[in-house]
Amino acid sequence: MQLKVCGLTDINQINDLSKLEIDRLGFIFYKKSPRYAADKLDEEDILTIKGKINKTGVFVNEELNIIESTIKNYKLDSLQLHGEESPEFCNLLKRKAEVIKTIAIKNKESFTETEKYNDACDFFLFDTYSKSHGGTGKKFDWSWLSNYKLNIPFFLSGGIDLADITEINKLNHAQLIGIDVNSKFELEPGIKDINKIKELIKLIK
Repeated sequence: MQLKVCGLTDINQINDLSKLEIDRLGFIFYKKSPRYAADKLDEEDILTIKGKINKTGVFVNEELNIIESTIKNYKLDSLQLHGEESPEFCNLLKRKAEVIKTIAIKNKESFTETEKYNDACDFFLFDTYSKSHGGTGKKFDWSWLSNYKLNIPFFLSGGIDLADITEINKLNHAQLIGIDVNSKFELEPGIKDINKIKELIKLIK
């Protein structure tokens, strides 16, 4: 089970987390987010991440040239497209980096949205629908995951907390490859509870 910790804004915490069994670190490049990375981190902060940790940039309906320059400047490995980006837009970016397309889940019918992205992304991320594009701390009904039928692997997101890990470990879906955590593992927006993340690692690794 892969672990992605998203919404990082503090260089000291990045250094601490990069020493743990974490697969992906997420940096939000969406100006309306309270976890907007570019206000708190410069390029060197992300470039100094050591090891094999995947550096993921999160974007919401951003312009293509801005995403491309951010990939180059921050040496991003992956892009998480968290808005209403089209399959055509995703395909353009697949030439530059790995693409994770977020699908906002309102109900079990929301999974039909994945079909048009079948050839346009490397992974999906299923998050609870919100007008603020994530970070709400709310879960959707995980029984709806049975409506996802494609072969593209996905990350589960949306209000995941330590108490949910037992249930997540019991989810029987062949394409579930990891979880994405954010607000439930924070002391305040952008500042993580490192000890709580260490407990999470013990439960899933």
